[in-house]
Amino acid sequence: MSHILVTEFAATITEPQAIVGYQTNQLRKQGVHMGQASSDQLETATHRVAHMALFRSALISMVAPSIIYRLAEPHFPAGSLWALGLSGLPPAIALAYSVFKLKAIDFLGLFAAENVVVDMMALVLAHSEKGALIGRAFENPILALFFLGSLMLGQPLVLSMSRQLSTGNDPRKRASFDAVASQPHAMRVYRFMTWVWVFALFIKAGGSLLIAEFAVTKSYLFLNPIWSIVSDAILVTWTMLYGRAKLVSPEGPASGGIAGGQLNRSIS
Repeated sequence: MSHILVTEFAATITEPQAIVGYQTNQLRKQGVHMGQASSDQLETATHRVAHMALFRSALISMVAPSIIYRLAEPHFPAGSLWALGLSGLPPAIALAYSVFKLKAIDFLGLFAAENVVVDMMALVLAHSEKGALIGRAFENPILALFFLGSLMLGQPLVLSMSRQLSTGNDPRKRASFDAVASQPHAMRVYRFMTWVWVFALFIKAGGSLLIAEFAVTKSYLFLNPIWSIVSDAILVTWTMLYGRAKLVSPEGPASGGIAGGQLNRSIS
């Protein structure tokens, strides 16, 4: 679940001019349209979204599961997995609400769905809480295989993610994005970023495995989300900053997003 919320946070930090969705609604509530908004108003709305994204991510993936587990554990016998299972409800409910609200699911939503499915499978197949927590560490290696598969097929997954983040539903921006992404040097950038995601996801899995192995369940439900949020924030923010450095819009860095327009041919 943190993939979606952390990406929203990172986008507000690295793409302050690409204000859509929640930010636009915040300005409209103040009676200001995007074309009329001052830079101060845009900055205020951007910071508000960043803080809200972090707050929601911490609440859904860390605070709520931890509280539910602590409240439920005394009501089940030793060795029962029910308390741990109930603690996984907040991310699943948040994902369902997001899909219902948007009436669609994007790549980041699919990542969150994969996390929920892996957590449920680990819970069903495990015979102890420790086994279920170790099973959760397989979330990121499975995602890494999808990224690796996209490279084998010649369609780097970061390219598709960048298209959604940079263009939304704007046909004009999507056409501009596709024009740049079709260039050979652009594909080199996206392939490199996808490889970075592959290795980063395995590193994330290693961190989760260590936490699952050495932390008790109560500590795991607090520590692992922190590791996930921090590592996701670093990875997504690097991706956006690196993409902006290598794929520069002819209209300026702020207008092009990750895949703006004219390509900077310096890859490394």
